[in-house]
Amino acid sequence: MKDYKILLVCSGGMSTTILMSKMQKYAEEKGMNLKVDACAASACQDKASEYDIILLGPQIAYQKSSIIAKVSIPVVAMQPQDYAMARCEHIFKQVDEILS
Repeated sequence: MKDYKILLVCSGGMSTTILMSKMQKYAEEKGMNLKVDACAASACQDKASEYDIILLGPQIAYQKSSIIAKVSIPVVAMQPQDYAMARCEHIFKQVDEILS
């Protein structure tokens, strides 16, 4: 079973908290090991070392380059449709493609 350590990042950490809950439920239903947290972009540098990947909310995708410069893990902007509709299957597929 694959372990996932994902940090969700948005401008304030609020909208990603909703997605985080849905991802936790999805992972539980699928029997996945998931460590997921949500935070504001301003806090992600301090937390990055605990995770394998950072997923950015679409509203801060423009900050991707500056975040990449501050961390040593992959940073990916989520697709707006996947983010808005909490399409967890698509999100985990994207994570698998990047981390494999």
